[in-house]
Amino acid sequence: MFKIVEKEELARDIYRIRVAAPRIAHKRKAGQFVIVIPREGGERIPLTVAMSDEAAGTIDLVYQVVGTSTGELAEIDEGGAIPHVAGPLGSPTEISKVGIVVVVGGGVGSAAAFPIAQAHAKAGNMLISIIGARTKDFVILEDEF
Repeated sequence: MFKIVEKEELARDIYRIRVAAPRIAHKRKAGQFVIVIPREGGERIPLTVAMSDEAAGTIDLVYQVVGTSTGELAEIDEGGAIPHVAGPLGSPTEISKVGIVVVVGGGVGSAAAFPIAQAHAKAGNMLISIIGARTKDFVILEDEF
């Protein structure tokens, strides 16, 4: 079981959860994701690891409620637990110092763009971030970018 240590609604039906997952927090790289199963026998949900805190052993996942499985995930409150979180999965994004990098994110997709922007900045690139959404109410992670 993976405990939800923090939960925040970023916009209508868009949530950020901070999950205790020390092994994933230690190993994940920009561009990787996890598979979350919100209940036993439930559907698999792939989610980008938006942020991680290796010292705290946590990962942040951002998702939008669009169907049954993401709705089930949204029903788990802070202090509750997710039965299955597998990862990190996928090939990390290739990051190197190239000079100027532009990262674009839209709506909930900003969560996938954020760790890539963070990695490019850490690599010493000059970073230009552009985020948007269908309306201002759905712009997320503005402060983080």
